[in-house]
Amino acid sequence: MSPSAAARLLLTLLLGAATGCGFARDDLTAVPDNPTFATDVKAIFDDHCNLCHGARPNRGAPSWFRLDVYGDSADRGGARGLARQALNVIKGGEMPPAAAWGDGVGPNATRTLERWIEQGTPP
Repeated sequence: MSPSAAARLLLTLLLGAATGCGFARDDLTAVPDNPTFATDVKAIFDDHCNLCHGARPNRGAPSWFRLDVYGDSADRGGARGLARQALNVIKGGEMPPAAAWGDGVGPNATRTLERWIEQGTPP
């Protein structure tokens, strides 16, 4: 295999792996009227946050900042208690890291999180 063919293969494999890392996701098609953690919000966090902020913190994420569980985990984590903080860093473009190159949480998913918080973060 020539060096350029090997480089193309490596690039293809890396790009394929990156799409499975929880970053480049499509936005929701609609904002639900009454979003819940179980039916709407957990999927957003799974797609964009839980690679790092899940059961096994990754890439320097603090172990207490867990978005994969609804209630309190270990000490103070859990999506319900951290919802506003998570939304603020999402809207500020600080998270997820892919937001820096345009693959952040889409506007409908962001609005879903806002609505979930406005309605009291139902399970």
